[in-house]
Formats: sequence, structure tokens, C-alpha cells
Amino acid sequence: MSRAKLAIASTANGAPSVQAFSDSRAKIAVAIIVACAVGLVASAGPGLGPRASHMATHIILMSALAPFLAVLSMRFASAPFFATGRALAIVTAAQLALLYAWHAPGASAYVERHPTAHLLMHASLLTAALLFWLAILGDTGFARWRGVAALAITGKLACLLGVLLVFAPRVLDTSAASWGATTETMLADQRLAGLLMLAACPASYVLSGIFIASRWLLDMEANRSRARTYRPDGA
Repeated sequence: MSRAKLAIASTANGAPSVQAFSDSRAKIAVAIIVACAVGLVASAGPGLGPRASHMATHIILMSALAPFLAVLSMRFASAPFFATGRALAIVTAAQLALLYAWHAPGASAYVERHPTAHLLMHASLLTAALLFWLAILGDTGFARWRGVAALAITGKLACLLGVLLVFAPRVLDTSAASWGATTETMLADQRLAGLLMLAACPASYVLSGIFIASRWLLDMEANRSRARTYRPDGA
């Protein structure tokens, strides 16, 4: 057997183990990030107002717990979930629609008065986010650009909601007056909720998009190198 064939065989045999080790490190990193995010928000939770507390809960559910559950699901699944562009577009639109609908002033007031609606809000946001991250992780190979685009769109629109909460000149959700706070306190709580969202967007959607894009480019380069290696002598 020639040296070239030996090199090809050693590369093919070693690639799965290297990829498995890299995937294991990525999953461990995700678990550590989730644990730190949950601990940080849980430690700050008692000091937050209603609006900021709700936002912190949504961040944990949609940007920490949902991707963590998606990673675990992909590990034990025999095939990718929602591995089509149409499915990704649907779950992306559904997640954004639920995010904006539940944060509308009228919906927030209704949730404050009905515990069942409060539970439904968290359950629907977690479900939509889980489906979104499953669709993101289901795209492989050249199709990864769709996940990067979906993360960019979601991050921009989620940050837009945070910007609206931070720079609004008045309290958008007057139902917060039920807990006996002044207008200044409610406005500060609203702005803190927006700041939490603005901090969570780069830490989840943007970094995830950068990570997926980098893996995509590395895989493309590896495929080119493999194609050059497998060329017959003299080709």
C-alpha cells in the first residue's frame, strides 16, 4: 500500500473520533453555560420587578433550557429534526410571533390576572424555542447557512423588543401598577427587562450563529482537503 493510501486510511479512521470528541466538548460547554445562566438569573431573581422577572424567566427558557434540551435530543435521535428550510422558517416565525404576542401590553395584563395563562405563556415559549433550536441543529452541511440566517433574524428582532423596552419614554404595560409601585419604579423595571434581553441576544443567538458559521466553514475546508487527497495520481 502506498503512502498516500495509508494517509487516506489513517485520516478516515481518525476523523470520527476527533469529531465525536469535539461534539462532546461542545455539549459540555453548553451545559456549563446553561448552569451559569440559570444560577446568575436565579440569584438576581428575588430583586427583580415583575417585568424584569418575567424577562429573566423567558431568557432561561428560550436561550438556555431550550437549546440544552435540543442538544440532548439530537444526541439520542436517529435522524435530525425539521431538517428542511420550510420547517425552519415556520418555527422561526412562530417563535417570534409568540415572543411579541406575549409581551404585548394587553397580553401581559391578562397573564398577571390569570395563573393558567401565565403557565401557558411559559409553556408555549419553551415549546416554540425548543422546536426552533431543533431545526437549527438539524441543518447540516451546506444547509447550515439557513440556521445562521434564522439566528440572525431572531436575534435582531428579539433585540428590537429589548430596545423598545429600554428607550420607551413611558411605561408600556400599565398592569404593573397593581403591585403598588410608582411610575418611576415601573419604568426602571421595564428598562431593566429590556437590558436583560439586550444582554441575552448576543450571548445566545449571535454567538450560536458565529459558532455554526465557523463549523460550516471548517467543514467546507475539510471537504476540499479530502477531495484533493482522494484525487488519483496525475489528475
